[in-house]
Amino acid sequence: MLKTIFKKEILDQLISPKFLIVFLLCLILVPPSLLMNYKSYEGSLFEYEYLKNDYKEREKIMNLPIEVHRKPSILSTFGIGLERVLPKVITFQKYQVETKSTQAEYELLSNIAGKIDFILIVNFLLGLFAILYSSALIVGEKEMGTLKLVLSNKIKRSAFLVGKYLAGYIVLVIPLFISFLIGILLLVFSGFPLFSGENFSRILSLFLISLLYLSTFFALGLFISTKTHKMSVALLVSFLIWIFFVLVIPKISEPLSNLIHPIQSDEVVMMNRRNVRNQIELEKGRRLAPLAQKYIWGTEGARDFNKYRQEREPIAKEFEEKIERTLQEFDAQYQKDKDFNTNLSLLIARLSPALIYAHTSLNFCRTGLADRENFFRNLKAHHIQLSNIYFKKTYDDTIVSEDGKRKSHVSGSSGSRSEIPEFSFEFLTYGETLKSSLADILLLIIYNLILFSATYFTFIRYDVR
Repeated sequence: MLKTIFKKEILDQLISPKFLIVFLLCLILVPPSLLMNYKSYEGSLFEYEYLKNDYKEREKIMNLPIEVHRKPSILSTFGIGLERVLPKVITFQKYQVETKSTQAEYELLSNIAGKIDFILIVNFLLGLFAILYSSALIVGEKEMGTLKLVLSNKIKRSAFLVGKYLAGYIVLVIPLFISFLIGILLLVFSGFPLFSGENFSRILSLFLISLLYLSTFFALGLFISTKTHKMSVALLVSFLIWIFFVLVIPKISEPLSNLIHPIQSDEVVMMNRRNVRNQIELEKGRRLAPLAQKYIWGTEGARDFNKYRQEREPIAKEFEEKIERTLQEFDAQYQKDKDFNTNLSLLIARLSPALIYAHTSLNFCRTGLADRENFFRNLKAHHIQLSNIYFKKTYDDTIVSEDGKRKSHVSGSSGSRSEIPEFSFEFLTYGETLKSSLADILLLIIYNLILFSATYFTFIRYDVR
């Protein structure tokens, strides 16, 4: 009986206008978005190579600040995520790291309207179709009077529900699978390295997570269909719930976490950081003033920077260690507050399957929070390495006269630029991404089980009259 119901539902849904609409929308949106984002990635890769090579050429003829460049993720083709806001150029200084973006800040219309990608299509468009489509399956049969006729025969309600669920879900997935396959083929013909490294396993995982996400909203819609007795009510409730899960919860999670645990803005933190450092620098400058007077501010022939550097080191070391220690404590506390807020906002947002899907999928595209945190950890480690090898051998003293009215800068270095190590950054491996995303994947599975179980027990007692 289950097989008969399944075949009937499949045939009914395949010839319905709803299937045609979803199929056409997927064909129109999925393959072109993949191609356009791949072209955008190629532009970002060209920009990365150009900036990197240009810096190396300019560094040969002038003394530039230490600069590294972030390589874009090729899987941003499927989910742009944080790719557009992560820094592309990073400048290292003695006590801080400065970052800036390049191309994205000039793409005004894209920043206003937002860029479309595969994850966005599944998250918004197909998620909406899934919940609206399934919310009409049971209550629609009741309004037409067919539900009472079908269940008056020797058929179990569980078989009827499972047949409806499987057939409806497969019909929803068919357009996504075909359009995704067409998009992949077009990418391969355009030069996308599908089987290079971990690309194939990550793309396959992304598609499977998309199926799991659509199953969650499909089960939610089916549950609503068993709790209502009019199709108009079911569609309205489904649409409101979709808005709440997809638009409201993800948007309010960060403001709500900041309301619960307020922290200072980055601008205020940088200003306070700078003030603390300047205060200690001035104290150091007053202590170094006699040495500057003796070896640098004397007559032209009496200048001896080597002597100044040798005698300043014991004095300056105390202050420089104080600056480093104070800023590390300052940064550690601020990072602790930021991490708490991020975890709190994620905890709130995980009430929504849409946020769980976006968060997990972007991690597999290497454009999510996991690789962002990994990137900044690498920057921090590189900065510590630079400090130990190079920055501790450089100085830029702000010398302050005894009356406090005269200030002058004395700078120099005993380190060599040839000692500076190359910045090495590796994306998280597939195993590391899977480990960091496993809890979210399990949560989506739990949502599916809870919703389908609730649907089953509700339908067992559903009034078909």
